[in-house]
Amino acid sequence: MFNKTHNQDKTLSKIIKQFNGLKKIEAFDIISKLETLLFYAPNPVNFEDSDTFAISGIKQNRDIDPFQFTLLPNGNLCEFIGCNDFLHLYKEHKRFVPDWPIFSTYYYKSKYAPLEMIKLTKQNLKESFKGTAEQNRIEPFLLQNKIKAKDYISKRLLLLDAY
Repeated sequence: MFNKTHNQDKTLSKIIKQFNGLKKIEAFDIISKLETLLFYAPNPVNFEDSDTFAISGIKQNRDIDPFQFTLLPNGNLCEFIGCNDFLHLYKEHKRFVPDWPIFSTYYYKSKYAPLEMIKLTKQNLKESFKGTAEQNRIEPFLLQNKIKAKDYISKRLLLLDAY
């Protein structure tokens, strides 16, 4: 028991030293990305090829982000609001601003970049899905709708139903 705990303490100490000089929010962002990466990692963990972890999760049709929330570098929480088979959408909860639609900021993660939180804009969506199968679904939607268009009844972003 002592040896196992001692080894964990040594490993944790090595990891913590890597955070020296970082702001807390940057460290939390790295930890969040590590959690997602470990979610997709095979068991036992093998760090021979870390790029394949995110890809292996995508190929097996797992969730893009299993945690349903994330922290932004500014310290605000982004809460999961909906998804489809290639996109997870998040809404930023601003601490000192009223929760009115004009102040709403949305972010997304895609199956092509499950570790990146990207601000939801037309240009970012076009760039993220350029050359992919989803490009044919995204571009016609963007030509016909506003990026934050919602269904009147369900209040769900129409982007999630883009076909």
